[in-house]
Amino acid sequence: MDQYNQDEMTIDLTKVFENFLRGFKRMWKTVLLLVLVGMVALEMKEILFFNTTYTSEAVFVPSADIEDTYYYDSTQASSTKANLVDTFNSILTSKEMKNIVKDVLNVSKLPAKVSGTQIENTNLVVLKVTAKNAKDAYDVATAITNNCDALTKDAMQDVSITLLDKPTMPQKADASPNYLKAGLMGGLIGLGASALLLIVLAILRRTVLDKNDVKETLGLDYIAKIPYVEKHKANNPGLLINGSFIRGDFKHSFHNIRIKMEQDHRLKKHSVYMITSTVPNEGKTMVSINTAITLGQKGYKVCLVDLDMRNPSVEKTMRYANIHRTSLDYLKDKDVKLEQCIVHIDDIDVLFGSDISVDGSTELSKPRLSHLIENLREIYDFVIVDTSPLYMMEDALLVAKHVDSAVVVVKQDYATTTDILDSVDELHETLPEIVGVVINSYKKPFYSQESAGGYGYGYGYGYGYGYGRSK
Repeated sequence: MDQYNQDEMTIDLTKVFENFLRGFKRMWKTVLLLVLVGMVALEMKEILFFNTTYTSEAVFVPSADIEDTYYYDSTQASSTKANLVDTFNSILTSKEMKNIVKDVLNVSKLPAKVSGTQIENTNLVVLKVTAKNAKDAYDVATAITNNCDALTKDAMQDVSITLLDKPTMPQKADASPNYLKAGLMGGLIGLGASALLLIVLAILRRTVLDKNDVKETLGLDYIAKIPYVEKHKANNPGLLINGSFIRGDFKHSFHNIRIKMEQDHRLKKHSVYMITSTVPNEGKTMVSINTAITLGQKGYKVCLVDLDMRNPSVEKTMRYANIHRTSLDYLKDKDVKLEQCIVHIDDIDVLFGSDISVDGSTELSKPRLSHLIENLREIYDFVIVDTSPLYMMEDALLVAKHVDSAVVVVKQDYATTTDILDSVDELHETLPEIVGVVINSYKKPFYSQESAGGYGYGYGYGYGYGYGRSK
C-alpha cells in the first residue's frame, strides 16, 4: 500500500512539473515582464533612495594607569577591565556627549550618527561618526575627541584615555550606488516571483494532458489523440486529411476515430453523431470535417451538417464559396427543400452553416430541426453534426435532443477538467450516449511512455462569441 501511495505521489509531482513547463511556455512573456519590472524597481530604488554617507574615525585606548596602554589580554581579563572599555564606549555615545557636541557646533540636532565598537581581544575603542557629508562627519568626530577627557574624568577615575588615531576628513564616500548589482538583484527577485507563480499555477491547474486523464478524471472513453503541428501559413484556415501534403500520423488519428464510430454504429445502430467541445478554439470543426471525410473515403454515405449558428466554421475551413442554401435557410423556411441545401464535396455531402450569426437557441428550437435530422437519418449511413461548444448557452443541448451520440473534442492542456466535467454532465442529462473524447493538439508529456504521434493540427479556430462563460 505504501508503494502504491508513493507511485501515486510520483505521478502527481511529474504532472506538476509538466504543468510548470507548459506554463512557462505559455507565460514566458509574463516571466520576462516580471524580471524587467524587478530590475527597473530596484534600479529606481538605487537612484532615488540611495544615501551617500561619509565616515570619520578615531581610535581611543582607555586603560588603568598601571596597565599596558596598547595591549589587552582577553584571557586574563577581569570584570573590571571589561567594564572599563564598556563604560568608555557608552560615554562616547551618551546623551551628554551629544549635547556637548551640539553646543560646540552650535546646532540643534546632531548632523551625524555616532557609534563606538571595541576591537576584539584589545582595549581599543573605534569611534565612528557617519554623516551625509564629509565635513559634518569630521566636525562631530573632532568635537567628541576634544571633549571626551572632560566627560570621562568624573565617571572613570584612575583611567587614562589615549587618542591613538585622530579623526581625519573623509576623502571618499562609504559606498556608491551599484546599479549593476541592483539590476541583477531585481532580476533575480522577478525571476523568483515568476517561478513561485508558475509553481502555484502548476499545482492548481487541472487540465487534460493524456488519455489517463480522460479515463480517470473525466470518466469517459478515450478515442484518439490528434497530434500538434505548428501553423506555418496564416491564410490556411484548416487542415484536411485529403490534402496532398498531410502526414500519415495525422491521418491515422482519424482512422482511429472512424474505427470507434464504426464499432458504435454496428453495436448500437447509431448513425447521427454530434461533435462538440467544452469551450471555443478546441478544434471541433476540424475534427468534424475530417471525421466525415474519413468515413466517406471508406465508402459510407456521409453528410456533414454545420449547426453552429453563432459561429459556423465548416465553410471557412473547407474553403467552399458556391453556397446557395444553408442549414439556417432550411430551419427558417419550410419551403426550402433539403436537396437545395446539400453540396457534394470530398466524398461527402455537406450542409453548410450560414455566415450570419444568429440567436442559435431560437433557431434550433424550431420543429424543422427534428425534420432535418430525421430526413438525413433515412438517407445517410453517418450524419456528423458540428455544434456550438457545450459551455456556452444551450445551443448544443438543443441539438443533442435529436442525435444518437456525441464525440467531445478536448484540446490538450486547455479547458479545465472542472469545466469539462460540468459541461459533459449537463450533456449527459440530455444525451446519455457519448462515444468518448478526442484529444486535440496533442504534445507528448515528458513523463509519458506513449508516442507523441508525429505531426498534426495544433491550432483552433477564431471564435467570436461575445457571451457565455469562458475558460
